[in-house]
Amino acid sequence: MRTELRVGFKSRKGLNRKNNEDAYLVDENLGLFIVADGMGGHNAGHVASRIAVEKISDVIGEQLSSGQDPVAIMNHAITTANSAILDSAAWLPEWADMGTTVVIAFVKDGRVTISHVGDSRAYLIRNGNIVQLTEDHSFVAECLKQGWLTPEQARTHQSRHGLTMALGIEDEVEPETVELSWNGETCILLCSDGLTDVLDDSEILQIIKGAENPQAGCDALMERAAHRGNNDDVTLVLVCE
Repeated sequence: MRTELRVGFKSRKGLNRKNNEDAYLVDENLGLFIVADGMGGHNAGHVASRIAVEKISDVIGEQLSSGQDPVAIMNHAITTANSAILDSAAWLPEWADMGTTVVIAFVKDGRVTISHVGDSRAYLIRNGNIVQLTEDHSFVAECLKQGWLTPEQARTHQSRHGLTMALGIEDEVEPETVELSWNGETCILLCSDGLTDVLDDSEILQIIKGAENPQAGCDALMERAAHRGNNDDVTLVLVCE
């Protein structure tokens, strides 16, 4: 039985940015949602993020009818996108070393599959609680895990954007993928780090809980991030049952 979804989304170019390095996909019919954050410190981050979104959506759309497990399809789509970014970068010097993060949610048959590479995040909002479903592939996340930094220190650390894994950087990439049930009052938030750099999890939860619908939630999150003076690109996709 097809799950009825309510969706909101919003993307904003950072102040003083030439391009919005983020890209996203919202496909309610397919149940596929993607956020990618091009690496601004590298050439053509906006190109890398768009290649990732296009390639991943193409592969998933083509393979859904094959009967394969969604986890296998997701992992294949991400590794294919990684290769496509590397191949594109090899053709043009100005695209050399471009890269991107990516986070994906695929909703089907009462299940949601989440996969990611980098520090764009997926959150589960259910029963009045918020849970981060993805673990940042970053140096700061490793420091948090070791207890060398507090969450508050990590959010403002000068190396918080240093990634340990991203698409388009190495020949091989190892996406992390999880599956969970999709039932009850459930929402999934996908976001680039432009949001989580300035809002903590409790603020995100309170804004979403206070919103009339997913689009109003995205609008309110974006407005709060802007008021914090964030200069980074911000992209949000909020999917609710």
